[in-house]
Amino acid sequence: MQKQNPSIEEQVPVPVYHPTPSQTRLATQLTEEEQIRIAQRIGLIQHLPKGVYDPGRDGSEKKIRECVICMMDFVYGDPIRFLPCMHIYHLDCIDDWLMRSFTCPSCMEPVDAALLSSYETN
Repeated sequence: MQKQNPSIEEQVPVPVYHPTPSQTRLATQLTEEEQIRIAQRIGLIQHLPKGVYDPGRDGSEKKIRECVICMMDFVYGDPIRFLPCMHIYHLDCIDDWLMRSFTCPSCMEPVDAALLSSYETN
């Protein structure tokens, strides 16, 4: 019978957030206002459309071959997210990026402005 060290099992990493692009803090160190802003940002990110990379589905996607964040080629079946400016990225790459900066890494278009204006017109 193996003896396990309970102190290692009980250690759960505390999430790290970026209240502003230049700041990095543990979730336990955020102010209430920062927690609210981060929760709102997570909510907005979840409203962005996602899909699966399929280079044969649409001819316009053929020229998009790599995620500009990780510089890795898209592979058929990769989970992707679409920004309002129509740029696509790996889901995990863009979600992490948007937690730091709410602009498209390719065209620098503010993502929240496009999202908020789409809500106002609906």
